Amino acid sequence: MHDALLLYLSVALLIGVISSQTFALTDPEIDTMITEMTIEEKVGQLIMVGFEGTQPNETIETHIRERFVGGVVLFSRNIQSPQQTAELTNELQRLASATARQIPLFIGIDQEGGWVIRLKEGATVLPGNMALGATDSTELAERAGEVTAVELAAVGVNLNFAPVMDVNNNPQNPVIDRRSFGESAELVSRLGVAYIHGLQDNGILGTAKHFPGHGDTTVDSHFDLPTVNHDRERIHALELHPFRAAIDADVAAIMTAHIVYPAFDADRPATLSPTILTDLLRKELGFDGLIITDDMEMKAIDDRYRSGEAAVMTVEAGADIVMVLWSPTKQIEVFDALLSAVKSGRISQARLDQSVKRILKNKAAAFNQRFVDLDAVGGTVGTDAHQQLAQTIASQAITVVKNRDNLLPLKLKPETSVLILSKSLSLFESFKAHHPNTVEARIPEKSEVEGILPQLILQAENADAVIAGIINDEQAALVQRISLETKTPIIVIALGSPYTLRDCPAVSVSLAAYDTHDASVSAAVDVIVGAQAAQGKLPVRLSIED
Repeated sequence: MHDALLLYLSVALLIGVISSQTFALTDPEIDTMITEMTIEEKVGQLIMVGFEGTQPNETIETHIRERFVGGVVLFSRNIQSPQQTAELTNELQRLASATARQIPLFIGIDQEGGWVIRLKEGATVLPGNMALGATDSTELAERAGEVTAVELAAVGVNLNFAPVMDVNNNPQNPVIDRRSFGESAELVSRLGVAYIHGLQDNGILGTAKHFPGHGDTTVDSHFDLPTVNHDRERIHALELHPFRAAIDADVAAIMTAHIVYPAFDADRPATLSPTILTDLLRKELGFDGLIITDDMEMKAIDDRYRSGEAAVMTVEAGADIVMVLWSPTKQIEVFDALLSAVKSGRISQARLDQSVKRILKNKAAAFNQRFVDLDAVGGTVGTDAHQQLAQTIASQAITVVKNRDNLLPLKLKPETSVLILSKSLSLFESFKAHHPNTVEARIPEKSEVEGILPQLILQAENADAVIAGIINDEQAALVQRISLETKTPIIVIALGSPYTLRDCPAVSVSLAAYDTHDASVSAAVDVIVGAQAAQGKLPVRLSIED
């Protein structure tokens, strides 16, 4: 009898351990779970939140224990290193495992590469989408998705809010820009699908964003409400083209845009529009994956709607997951509002269950093991092979936009004096490693330009060549002023958006590197000194091209 009891307890313990490690539920088991869940548990699954700190604080613990939130989004404020991130995600999943249903958390992140990355120190920092667009390589795009997935999975992230599928056909776009693969819907579709395969074939759910498209705006929805005034024919041909491709590629999730599209709904932004989320995305385009809102605290929504009401409206419109990422007060307001809407019948039980089922099905697909192996993080994240991919993408992306008098490759003799003008220390260090006779001048702040400009012009006149690394329009304008006052050839590298090159047309040579990270900087230097040939092609049009 004693032995039998020990065997029973051992088996029960083993089953408990297995159930806490996995969430491999079948569809019938998911249906059963949904019938057993309370309204509070269901509503919680529809909410993803952010929190302060590099370990779980009281706010997030309460959200998980008492409000059953379905997911957490990590930002730089939560991340110190890959090892610490893995420990954090394990702790978050332990909190979820201690709830009655033991439903694991979606742990999401914006790890787009390039401009928008959260996991940095100790991880592989890949060039962004426009650099991939310049390579025009589906192979590299898929490998970028693969490396991103492997490193995110190693630290316990299971949902990446990438790739950006917006077609950046508006040079004045303040928020998408080089986050896009380019201005061609075909290019964005092809590389975006490859990236999705790289992510999802390696265990990370992908998210195509920002539906129906944020590429042709001059307003950033973080700060105001944009409008896209095109007719349906144009929108279907351009903005929606990449999203159709992503749907055909079985992308797990689509993120909504806080943008008004009057051709479909003149009164509500896409995030709150049943016409756009249900009639267009669900019915017309046939998407049955997860619809996730962009952060509901962005000004496009937050300045016009109360948080709770906006959350109810987006679920009514067809969204499955509401993201409330900054304010604990608004997070509670959203939970309470959704709960009240279900209890009052404004959101039906059937509508609630639709979203819960989509969420649980995706969690069942994503969670072979909810806790990560802390001992494996160091050997998986930031490896030499992954870093080499970053360098390969950066090298193949470098684009020579203008090369007046065939100045490149730069003919350097020991006595040739070179002035580096940039805020990028790595640009100076990288070039000096090739050519010791190199000095540095830092680009001044805007308020200091008039006082320092004469000195910069004098330094340029005393050099045999100037290499300027720029990241914005103000720096481009400064380089333009210097180039008009000196006969010294100036080579300018766009370390951010290539559109900045339009503001310094008088320079001798223009290159697009697309990123400020070391791999892109060193690749640009290699092209300038002739260590490698430029292979990239501009994925957007610039009027300064020779």
